[in-house]
Amino acid sequence: MLVIEYEAKCAKYRKRMINMAIDFAFCQLMPKARKPIFINIRPIRELAKKQGVYGDCMDEGDREFTIRIDVSIPPQEMISTMLHEMVHVWQYVTGRMVQNWVHEVRFNRVDYSSEMPYRERPWEIEAHDKEKELKEAYDRKYAERNRKGMYGYMR
Repeated sequence: MLVIEYEAKCAKYRKRMINMAIDFAFCQLMPKARKPIFINIRPIRELAKKQGVYGDCMDEGDREFTIRIDVSIPPQEMISTMLHEMVHVWQYVTGRMVQNWVHEVRFNRVDYSSEMPYRERPWEIEAHDKEKELKEAYDRKYAERNRKGMYGYMR
């Protein structure tokens, strides 16, 4: 079960895209999840300009996560970002990623400094690979709807 809450308002069509991406990733990555997972969405305009990220994911404990997402980026980028952040949720839920301390992450039972370069972080490498797989599957599933512009954007 998945519970999604928004901490701030965002456009209905963007909210619909975010929810679809979350639901899709959840069904693909965690089809057998029994306990509820709580996702808090924090939509932020211009997050990329302010902090240099399209989105991020924080483990709040007790299967609760906060995902910040830049709602001013193009729709396709927003979908890809949500799929990427849901990979991090999956990594946390499965126990493969644990934020030990402020500057330390345990991934696949190995401790890493969170200060290491972004592109070298094994959890990010995995998240980018899975994001691409998920995005291709997402686009295949929703290709007809996307062409018709039913979800607020045209391909």
